[in-house]
Amino acid sequence: MASPSKRDLLGACLWAGATVAAVAASDSMLLRVILGVPTALLISGHVVLRAIGVRTASLTEHLVCSIGASFAVTIAGGFVLDAMGLLVPLGWAFWYLAATTAAMLLAPGDGNASIPRAWPGPLRMQRWQGAAVVLAMLVTTGAYALAIHDQAVERQFNYTDFWMLPPAKGGPGQLVIGVRSAEAQAQQYDLEVTLEGKPIAIIRSLTIAPGDTWVRKVPVPILAVQQKAEARLYLPADDKLYRRVSALVPGS
Repeated sequence: MASPSKRDLLGACLWAGATVAAVAASDSMLLRVILGVPTALLISGHVVLRAIGVRTASLTEHLVCSIGASFAVTIAGGFVLDAMGLLVPLGWAFWYLAATTAAMLLAPGDGNASIPRAWPGPLRMQRWQGAAVVLAMLVTTGAYALAIHDQAVERQFNYTDFWMLPPAKGGPGQLVIGVRSAEAQAQQYDLEVTLEGKPIAIIRSLTIAPGDTWVRKVPVPILAVQQKAEARLYLPADDKLYRRVSALVPGS
């Protein structure tokens, strides 16, 4: 059982654990907000202050410092989770659970002395404290909005697929060549097919619309020995090699 001086930290760990369970087991946005917002904006900072032994003179000062420390925990978590490829809700939930657990283990036994126990009348906040809280919330909200905007406008890198399939063993001597366009607009290509370095098919000004697939069968002679076929796709505008594929033509 946790000592009396660490009961608040044990409660923070239980809260963070409940957040992990809620994120893992439910898609309810309301439940995630109820559990996640206090963890991200207050609890994580509180446990950090406890772990490093920061003492505050009033409850107001403690709340302000806890909010600021929570932002620091969140920023650090962003770097760590991004490096690990875990920038997902469950990754964040585990990050806060890890932070609260580490704080409980590192916090000194008399850490509750750093938490003002008396509520000093109405909650009062100095101007600089209020300005710091507002600024921190604006920065965090702006960063979140920017991240959402970047995610919405991000377009994954698309490229044109180009493939060639060899003749089936014992089947007709035909190479199957295909092109699937992922360009933003219709594109022209020149296609050249060679067998052991000798051209066997040349197609000029092959126009493919975005999202369309072009497939062609090219006959090849089947010899007693294995042969190497190669197909090259060029951009005719500058005669630049765009894609190249190869396949082995089995012998008879």
